[in-house]
Amino acid sequence: MYLVYDIFLTFVFIILSPYLFIRSLIEKQGITERLGFLPRATGENLMQKDLIWFHTASVGEVKILPPVIRFLKDKRPDLIVVVSSLTKTGRAEAKRILKDVQLVFHPPIDLSFFVKRTVKKINPKALVLVETEIWPNLIREAKREGAKVFLINGRLSKKSQSVYLRFKKFFSLVLSFIDILCMRTEEDAQRIIRMGAAPDRTFVLGNLKFDQIAFDFSNHKKEKIKESLGIEKDSKLVVAGSIREGEEKAVLVAFSRLKKDFQNLSLIFAPRHMKGLKDTENIMLSLGLSFIRKSRLKDQKEKKDVVLLDTYGELSSLYSCADVAFVGGSLIPKGGHNILEPAVFGVPVLFGPHTENFQSAKKIVLSSGGGIEVKDKDELYLKLFSLLKDDRLREDLGQRVKKAVLSQRGFSEKTVDLILKTLDER
Repeated sequence: MYLVYDIFLTFVFIILSPYLFIRSLIEKQGITERLGFLPRATGENLMQKDLIWFHTASVGEVKILPPVIRFLKDKRPDLIVVVSSLTKTGRAEAKRILKDVQLVFHPPIDLSFFVKRTVKKINPKALVLVETEIWPNLIREAKREGAKVFLINGRLSKKSQSVYLRFKKFFSLVLSFIDILCMRTEEDAQRIIRMGAAPDRTFVLGNLKFDQIAFDFSNHKKEKIKESLGIEKDSKLVVAGSIREGEEKAVLVAFSRLKKDFQNLSLIFAPRHMKGLKDTENIMLSLGLSFIRKSRLKDQKEKKDVVLLDTYGELSSLYSCADVAFVGGSLIPKGGHNILEPAVFGVPVLFGPHTENFQSAKKIVLSSGGGIEVKDKDELYLKLFSLLKDDRLREDLGQRVKKAVLSQRGFSEKTVDLILKTLDER
């Protein structure tokens, strides 16, 4: 079955190779790494050392890693850590926030001849897949080279499970190469067991996103951040983060209505992807909202209604300054994004009905009262209005959701302990 998978992926690779080549020229990085080539000096530095390779999809998975790597290095300072990420933004975020990491790189395309080249050069003692990054050839080749393979913070939606179950025989084989599967919830565990994972190697350890580091921003620091954005310190601020294509108008319409109720109100609008910036600007123009891109703030003195975030790596710190936050990917069926990011700063968080990827987090924030689900732009407006109007209610809900999130911490250390225990058994 692996042969069929390789043949299919080879065919896809040949079809896409012109696009990949052009993209590599534009991005000016990554193509050699995706073909399994790492710098010669890198390979020499990593040889003959106990090395842990963390593999991530993008920014969201990278953000899970700081506490995990910190606990790992505290307990085993001799271990070398490398991190791969599929996307350019994930790679940049890894370089920005991860300490004590020897190498950050793009993983090879999951064709056996590319994967073998990378695995042999890195020679990992352990391959750690973050969330449900099931790469058949990478998993098998790491196992062939003697590595232990782990899946951490695993999640599996009903939709994803239905796709995997169509190829259950193949994925049962792939999962048999994974030594330990650390799943977020009991539901996730049962779904991956139905796919073929061994029950005695599947554990429910909780959601690592609860352990993401939250910096304690002082009021003075928050005022400085707002000042740098051209927002007055006494202005009320809504931060709309990870907004996906198809929900921009709903968010902006709700904000334009709020502007009629609260004159001294500002919005930070952070799209999930940058390719739709022009469309977002056109919507704001049609609604009569003034705006400026974050990257152009130095050239602008006049206060604008909306700051359009067109830079990476700043959303978390901007959430800390918010009076209320809305997290996107949730008014449309995209599964939602990380509703814990604003909550951990004591900011009431609103989100739409489509949060399939964050069910455990949703339950925690809803039960605290500081998380609020809205079904559409009208309900978004009403809930934002009530929170912006009542300072005492807003602050109370913010503190309640922060307390609820902080009470859930500790899963990163449990995960690291299980990884190290398994490694010591070999």
